[in-house]
Amino acid sequence: ELSIGGNIEYGSFTTTKIAVDASQKVGALSFYLGANQIKSDSFSAQTPRGKNPKEYEEDRYKNQTLNAKLGYDITSSDTLSSEFTFIDALTQYDGYASPNSTLPEVHQTNRLGNIGYRHNIDTKNYIDATYALSTFDKKDPNGYTKAFKGNNKELNVLGTFTYMDNASLVIGGNVLNSKDTISTTELDSKGIFATNTNHFGGLILTESLRHDMYSSFDDKTTGKIGAKYFFTDDLTLASNYGTAYRTPSLYELYAPIYGSQTLRPETTKSFDVTISFMGLSATYYHNRVDNLIGFDPMTYVNEQVEGTSTLKGYEIRYGTLLAQALALDVSYSKLSAKDKDGKDLVRRPQESAAGSLTYYATSALSVGTMANYTGTRYDTTQIQTGRYALWSAFANYGITDMVTLYIKGENLGDKRYQEVEGYGTAGRSVYTGLSARF
Repeated sequence: ELSIGGNIEYGSFTTTKIAVDASQKVGALSFYLGANQIKSDSFSAQTPRGKNPKEYEEDRYKNQTLNAKLGYDITSSDTLSSEFTFIDALTQYDGYASPNSTLPEVHQTNRLGNIGYRHNIDTKNYIDATYALSTFDKKDPNGYTKAFKGNNKELNVLGTFTYMDNASLVIGGNVLNSKDTISTTELDSKGIFATNTNHFGGLILTESLRHDMYSSFDDKTTGKIGAKYFFTDDLTLASNYGTAYRTPSLYELYAPIYGSQTLRPETTKSFDVTISFMGLSATYYHNRVDNLIGFDPMTYVNEQVEGTSTLKGYEIRYGTLLAQALALDVSYSKLSAKDKDGKDLVRRPQESAAGSLTYYATSALSVGTMANYTGTRYDTTQIQTGRYALWSAFANYGITDMVTLYIKGENLGDKRYQEVEGYGTAGRSVYTGLSARF
């Protein structure tokens, strides 16, 4: 049946959000159409450390997005599909150490589209083929930042095959071309991959292998093995070991100001183990990254972190429903992220925690509160940007089965903090909205 939805929201910083969508399947044809707009006076992009962003000029933001999806069932086993997304965004920003700059702004237009075909061999096996084209156009109307224009063209083919009762194989390949249309610089890559999965009673084993070939970097073969064992339905143990290879993107290499053409690929060896019981899970991970692609906050240029960086730590999470009406979710993470000399990697909190509590008072009313803590985090080796907690809350009320009224508050403690040194963040913010689905 035809489904129509909408949402309207208003709140702090003169922020407005409007969204509408419609979808339907008529015979062999299905469609989805959506549009949304966000406009906000916002706050100062740059704010001196310890100062209130409200003391400086506002840096406005506007985003208009359109989405369209179409699908057509050629036969009961064959489907054609397409998707298109258009994003038009305008962001004001501040010049270096100039929180009251009024002219700098970036206008970015993105177009992302794809067309796909799926053939269902049976209920478990299928073949997918997708061609995607994305274009990116970033410019500063006042000339403070150089323009960047680029596009990605990608072809993906993937097949899933069940070759035994409890065994399956996924194989595929992809071809990618990335181009900077201003400098005419191009990056090309081709990859093939396979993943095998076997079930032996309560044990699941997975093995993956991938080989990539690049026009500008060395070819690389990577892989991963994983296992998960169900002692009972509520108690499981899982572990993975794998390797990864990441080449720098076109933007990381050639972007105005930030790009660095000397960047080389980074390679990773990773290990993790997770134990889960009921709603409680604990994970330990250990990653070693050679030639990490990072960012220098002093020069604002993408940089290579030479040698082997180590990122290791653990995560604990617990979620449960109390008395059938009270949902509890808490988590804690501990991270050690250091370069080859034992120095902390920038912009990574050493610990973080989060908790939420939601009360379903009636079938129409729910209220909740959330808190997040960010521990010690360095923007440079001398500047610390962590050690703060944020608190938020919300309430939803179903006026009818189709219409819901909501209100939400963020950073209700009005905490003054910075995620990145010298850049402002929102203080206490409150938003209210109405959403409907017919």
